[in-house]
Amino acid sequence: MAQIFAKQRLSSGQLRAVSDRRFDDAQCLLDTGKTARANGAMYLGGFVIECLLKAHLLDAYGWLQSARSPEGRSTSEQRLWNLCYRSHELDEILDKLPNVAHRLQAAEREGHSRLMDGLKKLCGQWTIYARYSPRQADIEDAREFLARLKEVKKWLR
Repeated sequence: MAQIFAKQRLSSGQLRAVSDRRFDDAQCLLDTGKTARANGAMYLGGFVIECLLKAHLLDAYGWLQSARSPEGRSTSEQRLWNLCYRSHELDEILDKLPNVAHRLQAAEREGHSRLMDGLKKLCGQWTIYARYSPRQADIEDAREFLARLKEVKKWLR
């Protein structure tokens, strides 16, 4: 049995490495040019953002790496733990990362346009439920999604 299915806790560095692999996977699906692969490309693209945001959570809240459960923690710490280990709500995770917002806004002031808006749009658009969707995205939608992701991704590393 492949060991890829083993449940494990990842460090922020490992999450960043996984995000790079899943981005490459999404790009391969996009490169087929087939609309039938668009949903997969977009789903994996959103997962890239999830991994990168969770890496930032681990960096910003170091205790998350060692906390095996949220028991005994304050309500706000329990919420952070759940966002890191149980949630896929990208916009909620982003709300707990003001340092990411400051970084993107600083880059915008240096001429990199609309990074924060792009990230917020990706976070608001993507949902884990895409994996169950019977609807089909167009390959051009996937191309646009991944292009926006590629621009934001380099600032989330």
